[in-house]
Amino acid sequence: MPITAMWVVRPQLTERPPTSIDSSRSGIRNNHPRVMATNPRSLSETVLRFYRQAHERLLKAADVRPDQFAWSAGPSLHSIAWHLWHAARWDDFFAAHFQGDFGREPASEVWQRESLTSRWSLTSGSLGRRESGTEMSDEMAESLRFPDQSEVTGYARRAFAFAEEAIASIPDGLLLAVAKDDADGDSNVDNAFIYLEHLNRHLGMIEAIRGLQGMAGSVTR
Repeated sequence: MPITAMWVVRPQLTERPPTSIDSSRSGIRNNHPRVMATNPRSLSETVLRFYRQAHERLLKAADVRPDQFAWSAGPSLHSIAWHLWHAARWDDFFAAHFQGDFGREPASEVWQRESLTSRWSLTSGSLGRRESGTEMSDEMAESLRFPDQSEVTGYARRAFAFAEEAIASIPDGLLLAVAKDDADGDSNVDNAFIYLEHLNRHLGMIEAIRGLQGMAGSVTR
């Protein structure tokens, strides 16, 4: 996913900086800017901050009318409902995985704990890998019928909260450690960023589908 670098050009100051302090007695001007004290975020706080931001944006982008929520942009593009559900499913999975790695409870997905496959009258084994929508055929994805919008959004909120809880519980000292049984040698924070990228990819898809329906696409303005 390409990252566009943004360069900020600072304007030339043509007047005295507002922070300049005159000394009427000495005639000395102090042009040093004020330095604001700050407490830098920890690594886990930084990761959690951007997860929360992605979750908030996904839920905001999906806050549309029910017909707009269910409208499909076509094969391979799907609906806002599908993308929100799919994003939540993988967050749910990785949260349960992290919980299990660190011996914490709950270590099972919201999806499993609430038996949502049966509650939503979906067919087990037809939802792709890990019942997440990944590797579903376009035909199967298009034929998927979700329950009411409030049910899908409610599940997404609970899965996102579970992911945030799992991330917040990882000690800073273990974020850079290689994840348990990770064949690629990725660290815990590597894996967190992989799933964060996934969230933002599907946020982009939802924004595009909004645009195709005549709504403002971006939710970050």
